[in-house]
Amino acid sequence: MWFVETVVLSCIITLGWTLMFTVPKRYILPCLLMTAFGFGLKTALVYYEVHLVIASFFGAMLASFLGVYFSKKYTLTPKALISPSVICMMPGIAAYKAMVSMVQIGYFGYSDALFSQMMGYLFEALFVTSALVLGLSIPGLLFYRRRAIV
Repeated sequence: MWFVETVVLSCIITLGWTLMFTVPKRYILPCLLMTAFGFGLKTALVYYEVHLVIASFFGAMLASFLGVYFSKKYTLTPKALISPSVICMMPGIAAYKAMVSMVQIGYFGYSDALFSQMMGYLFEALFVTSALVLGLSIPGLLFYRRRAIV
């Protein structure tokens, strides 16, 4: 039950972003489907104890593959569909905790524990963001490549 709730909440986030990006009404459902499958895969992989970075990579890659499929079906640019679908996978909590730790270091003074905590959250946010970028770029490399690989 928690899985369905999590996926529905991520779709609500995507609905808000599609409205902010002014995506046409007929393309909102494919964005929600991409979010449901991509975020659902990420959540399922994290539940089965796959590392968050790898789970984010595969979730973003699945959403991106679906974005390429829907963009060819509806003759729309893939970025218009993929961008709102992947925003819910951004590591906002880790980045926020890194910033809070940084402010605490400035306020309370340096300590090894706070610095270690800050760097842990910072690297988690950086690696998850990098995994999302790589996951989004894989279908573009496969389908929109103009030159031969060799």
